[in-house]
Amino acid sequence: MSLYTTGELAKKCGVSVRTVQYYDERGILVPTDLTEGGRRLFSEDDVATLETICFLRDLDISIKDIAEILESDESKKVIELLLDEQEKNIQVDVKRKTEQLEKIKSIRGALSSFKDGSQKTIHDISQVMEEKDKLKKMYKKMGIILIPLETAEIVTFVICILKGIWIWIPLFVALAVHVICAFFMVDYWYKQTEYICPECHIRFQPKKMEAVFGNHTPKMRKLTCPNCKRKIWSLEVYRKGGNS
Repeated sequence: MSLYTTGELAKKCGVSVRTVQYYDERGILVPTDLTEGGRRLFSEDDVATLETICFLRDLDISIKDIAEILESDESKKVIELLLDEQEKNIQVDVKRKTEQLEKIKSIRGALSSFKDGSQKTIHDISQVMEEKDKLKKMYKKMGIILIPLETAEIVTFVICILKGIWIWIPLFVALAVHVICAFFMVDYWYKQTEYICPECHIRFQPKKMEAVFGNHTPKMRKLTCPNCKRKIWSLEVYRKGGNS
């Protein structure tokens, strides 16, 4: 059985010698053995006890309460309960930190769309972050309608090829329905979105034809700002007052 001196125990558990001595003095860390010279020796069980004490102290549990927990017949259950609770707290903290990291990444991405780091720019980005979920929800609604339509059109086309010319009429009907729905979807998208000019920071809604046919990426569109008159890549955002 491995035995450790006070110094060795302190090093193994990453605490100071004084900490080990303090817990020894308080009677919650009792050495397993003593040398002939009176030096304290601690076993692997004592290592586990010290680690438990340190954990409980990190939870701001008093020395008195720790002593009661360690002496209790239900000490294992109590510690397991505390561990479960601490694990939940850590998971919540990890989730919060992860969300903060994602927000930092999004803000960094949004910053690349603006020329400076002024307060006005940061204010614009803050608003964009708040409206991001609404924009996602809007596109999700559009997808729920358009994806089944696309699927139905493809299926109809395949059936027409396999069955012959005599059922081309359903294909034209499917195409007509698709075009009509696409028209309404574009109108819906146009009414729910607007753009932020990275030059002068105003929010604006472009002319519909320019918005529909302008060069674009998933998040930006090259449009003419009505304020500074520049044709510039502008950031798409959820329109204020839009119905989600």
